[in-house]
Amino acid sequence: MSVDHSPLHWFRTASPYIYAHRNKTFVISLGRGALTNESLPNIARDITLLHALGVRLILVHENAGSIFVRSEAFGQSPSITRDNLDEYLRDAAVTSQRLIAHLSASPTTDFLRSSEMVTLSGNFVRAQPLGIVDGVDQQHIGKVRKINSTAITNALGDQALIVLAPLGYSLTGDVFGIDAATLSREVATAVQADKLIYYMNEDGLKDADQQRISELTTSTLDPSSWPEHRFILAEAKVAIETGVSKCHLINQHQDGALLQELFTREGCGTQVVGQSTYELRPAVAQDISGILTLIAPQEEAGTLKKRSRELIESEIDHFVVITLEGLIIACGALYPFDQYAEIACLTTHPDYRDMNCGERILQALIERAQGLELEKVFILTTQTAHWFVERGFEAAAVEALPVAKKSVYNAQRNAQIYIRTLS
Repeated sequence: MSVDHSPLHWFRTASPYIYAHRNKTFVISLGRGALTNESLPNIARDITLLHALGVRLILVHENAGSIFVRSEAFGQSPSITRDNLDEYLRDAAVTSQRLIAHLSASPTTDFLRSSEMVTLSGNFVRAQPLGIVDGVDQQHIGKVRKINSTAITNALGDQALIVLAPLGYSLTGDVFGIDAATLSREVATAVQADKLIYYMNEDGLKDADQQRISELTTSTLDPSSWPEHRFILAEAKVAIETGVSKCHLINQHQDGALLQELFTREGCGTQVVGQSTYELRPAVAQDISGILTLIAPQEEAGTLKKRSRELIESEIDHFVVITLEGLIIACGALYPFDQYAEIACLTTHPDYRDMNCGERILQALIERAQGLELEKVFILTTQTAHWFVERGFEAAAVEALPVAKKSVYNAQRNAQIYIRTLS
């Protein structure tokens, strides 16, 4: 009987996250796209699974009807007026009930069926009118005045799943529509959520080369760089700066995006954090197995020369590594030769090349060489010459190598030599 090892591998790697997320509080913001008939059933199933795994969940949804609040529209004619308020309230109620219906659908396993999930809505949000913006009365568009975090926390402690419509209630008995992205951030901040998750139209953020950016820190995040997402990004940045641990941006059209983002190291979207979860540090003996695993594919492809465990162990002090949650995702080594130093074994795991790990390792090794007051660094490469040229290295002949390296140069491998002078 053959066994498919892929599910076993996934479960083994997901297990630490299952444990880590238990009894944590997540706020999930569902925009209009996530509420469509095509997307919502799968998203609801994933949310139900999270609840069954012990995650405390607060869902904040946008209105799926024709009337909804948009932060960028403030200052223009209000979308919620005294004349259409009742229609907005009906849309909010219908959206909430449809969402709850999907969450209540019969699960396909006894494990999930036994979780007995109960949803709860209520007047948890105290609001006040947004007022006059740029000379325009915003009428029944409001802003958050206070979140009843105590009541929410108590309900979560009783294993209820909270569903919040984009509404807030005032002390005067009025009701106001609130931007769902802003409300999600306000709720996440009030309950000091562990995660704030926004669904969007693509796989997180992309760089100039249209590659997914898996992580951004608040210090490097400029919402104006992504105009179509600038308001959600601004809310994400404020959320992190006011106590929320992490904010995730995931694709509302990708089946299983929520699970992939939360239960795999590589994720599938973009996470916004206060401090990078990627740690650059000198290598230690416990990293030997991780380094060998990382460099093995390139050794087999012939782009790196083979190194034995014994060799790595004897040279471990030359290495620096970048780790993500204990996994070594990049490494490099520096070997001094008189007033020169060789940069070698510079490798990044293919799943994490969007994080400029190679750039960070290279810079760390150059700074180490400068600290040793060396004059030049050099590399030998068969595949990545252009990458090093872009970073200030210049082509050189074998004769330019220090004597000790020249004597062991492998002419059969015919690696190209590039040198960079240190300032």
